[in-house]
Amino acid sequence: MLPRTLSSLRDAGFPSPRLFVDGAKDVEGWEDEFGLEVTCRFPALRTFGNWTLSLAEMYVRQPKAERYAVFQDDLITVRNLRQYLEAQEYPAGKAYWNLYTARSNLEAAPKGDYRGWFDSNQMGRGALALVFDREAVQTLLSSRHMVDRPTDEFRGWRSVDGGIVTAMKKARRKELCHTPTLVHHTGMKSTMLNAANKDTTGFPGERFDALSFLPERAKR
Repeated sequence: MLPRTLSSLRDAGFPSPRLFVDGAKDVEGWEDEFGLEVTCRFPALRTFGNWTLSLAEMYVRQPKAERYAVFQDDLITVRNLRQYLEAQEYPAGKAYWNLYTARSNLEAAPKGDYRGWFDSNQMGRGALALVFDREAVQTLLSSRHMVDRPTDEFRGWRSVDGGIVTAMKKARRKELCHTPTLVHHTGMKSTMLNAANKDTTGFPGERFDALSFLPERAKR
């Protein structure tokens, strides 16, 4: 699934993401195969550890970046996603973006022909593709909730989405989702031992141009 995800991300405007590979030693092998910068972690830290350290490393490497996007390795996305996101005003100090809209969050979406961002059900349903501004990254990485999470024997390494949304709620930030969903989950086997994830509804497809959501494009 990873090659397909990387191909989709290239069409979305992310040609050179950094790979964070959990449970692997051979950085050069991964770099040679995919032609990308790679960070390997061994022994494996599992989901929460790898995700959190990945965000922290991105921040340390690029502390002046305006936004940070973290993608999992089993998704596809609409075309020109990055350009669409950069054309949007980020809700600084108020929220963060979840690009994956699960079925349960679709129920919270405005009805009719609405296209755009909306408040999710704030339950943290999916961490496939999240976008934060610099302040949100600093808030999340300094959160006591996130710091304490590894001490939870059952949930300490899993349910990353729930940990993120809870930490953000404590910081008075909301999760925003998009209708229609901007990414689609392709994986069926969960590394966190969860039940198979049901497909989202309404994904417009990899060939769909996200820029058509912009009002000036829609009028053409």
